[in-house]
Amino acid sequence: MVNSGYSIGLMQSIYQLFPDYFSRQKINIPESNNHTPDLLDEMQFNLDWMLTMQDPEDGGVYHKLTTPFFEGFVKPVDCKQQRYVVQKSVTAALDFAAVMAQSSRLFASYEEDYPGFSKRALLAAEKAYAWAEKHPGAYYNQNLLNQKYQPAIATGEYGDTHADDEFFWAASELYFSTGKEIYREEAIKKAPQIYTAPGWGNTFALGIFAWLQPGRELNEADRRFADSLKTELLKYADKVIEGAEQTPFHAPYGNDAKDFFWGCLAEKCMNQGVSLMYAYLLTGKDVYLTNAYRNMDYILGRNATGFCYVTGLGTKSPKHPHHRLSVSDDIEDPIPGFLVGGPNPGQQDGAFYPTASPDESYVDTEDSYASNEVAINWNAALVALASSLDALAVYSVK
Repeated sequence: MVNSGYSIGLMQSIYQLFPDYFSRQKINIPESNNHTPDLLDEMQFNLDWMLTMQDPEDGGVYHKLTTPFFEGFVKPVDCKQQRYVVQKSVTAALDFAAVMAQSSRLFASYEEDYPGFSKRALLAAEKAYAWAEKHPGAYYNQNLLNQKYQPAIATGEYGDTHADDEFFWAASELYFSTGKEIYREEAIKKAPQIYTAPGWGNTFALGIFAWLQPGRELNEADRRFADSLKTELLKYADKVIEGAEQTPFHAPYGNDAKDFFWGCLAEKCMNQGVSLMYAYLLTGKDVYLTNAYRNMDYILGRNATGFCYVTGLGTKSPKHPHHRLSVSDDIEDPIPGFLVGGPNPGQQDGAFYPTASPDESYVDTEDSYASNEVAINWNAALVALASSLDALAVYSVK
């Protein structure tokens, strides 16, 4: 739920920046001919599932739906393990509350396609937030659960023992959806002191994006608060681009060993680019946008390996991602359009890597889940940055 909520929240944040751009997109999905933009239709598919993860009695939200062990590389129809809904958590409840409050605004104009959803989402969001306030220490601890219950769960934990960022994001979205002062007070109380790029384990930036939404009308007090958040975002952006001109690939990303880890291409490169794009929108300074494009260049092949890290693009891209649908669909090439995790000197998967050099520690094999995996949050970041840059290019041509 925390990964799903973050992914939807990031993409919906980008939708709010460029609604006209997304309204013109037709991506050939079954809903393409309805009245709702295709991106929101895709969000709705996930939002429907998220609503089923809330306990209707008390408003709590279960942390995940899972099999005890990862399935093999088989078709979905051949997945036979029993699935379990596991433990309510404060982080799941808050991410759920944030996303539902956000979507309640976005879907309010599309009642014809999704009747009653906007109201239902907001009610669910407030109920989840209330549960979180009553259970602030309900963190998901898979090891502790496995000591108490059977079967043991061995799939990804997505554990997080700090919820101030989720409280801030959820309170911010609920404030803008309801206008209730209590949510404003909670958002200000939990506000970050510095800006950090968004990620499933740190959602402060998603709350900041809500406060810095272009065109949002704010009273004087709220404007001062939003300006303080803007200041921190711009401090981050200035630090990121410092010296980029003198780096081997002329990009802010990829110039330090610390830039490379599990999922780094999204968690750092893409989300750094998203942050720079926001800095551009807030200031109009081309230097921020230029460096956001440079990070995209890095993803698309201007890097130490020469790989375009998005399947199906370019002359050298991943052919064997760690992705069950691509492996099991009886088609030689992988499903196109997926961002893989990228160079990872940790090499936790035991696969053979040709080098330990941090920016070349990548191998295009199915067993390299530490460098060649596909994940929803990584591809949400790709959608966010690629769509933003494309939308800005379209508008600049006009």
